[in-house]
Amino acid sequence: MATKKCPVCGVAVKLENLERHVRNQHPRADVDHQALLTDEERQESVRAKQTVARPGLTRSGTRLIVIVTVLVSIVLVLVILNPFGNVRPGVGQQAPDFSVRTTAGSTVALSSYRGFVVMLEFMDVDCPACGAEVPTLVALYRNYTSTVRFFSLDVNFVGEADNDAKISAWASSHGATWPYALDSSGSITRTYGVDRTPTTFILDASGIVRAIVQPPGNSYADFVNAFNTASGA
Repeated sequence: MATKKCPVCGVAVKLENLERHVRNQHPRADVDHQALLTDEERQESVRAKQTVARPGLTRSGTRLIVIVTVLVSIVLVLVILNPFGNVRPGVGQQAPDFSVRTTAGSTVALSSYRGFVVMLEFMDVDCPACGAEVPTLVALYRNYTSTVRFFSLDVNFVGEADNDAKISAWASSHGATWPYALDSSGSITRTYGVDRTPTTFILDASGIVRAIVQPPGNSYADFVNAFNTASGA
């Protein structure tokens, strides 16, 4: 690396540091700072300042970079694919089976409804939209009870904690006489990827999802169309 003697103290100093050395070490010296370096030396000084030494990577450093890169890639894949998140079964897919105790004390498995169209509603007794929807479901139940199996699952998303007595009282007050159950662990809700209520899955006789009904598309006609699709009508 090129050096040059300081004109004041005679110490050899790197070209790129010479002017700073004279200003800092000999502030009272009568020296023309611009004359300390020739044009060629000044250009070499600039080049030296622009050259940044890059330390070489050790084997352990290289290994660490590889590990971090792999971990970051895995995280990105998980974020994009979300294999553990709430991914609901889509239309045309098999509805996951489950078994749950109803508010009446009996145990019902979804698979026990095979052979019938199924209306599987995820709701919450404290959800205003669920209360607004229930008259439509009551009317549907009255007209389709012979061909469609109705089942409502309380997910307990909002309000005070729900229990069997609270759900039964709510259903009775609305004239909803089909089976209700509480998803107390939330496992069924997570399996179906439900994040808002009401969300209703319409299944065909083989347990395949044929429609997913949510407000505002949850009128009587919307449900009838879904039932017809599931039944092949």
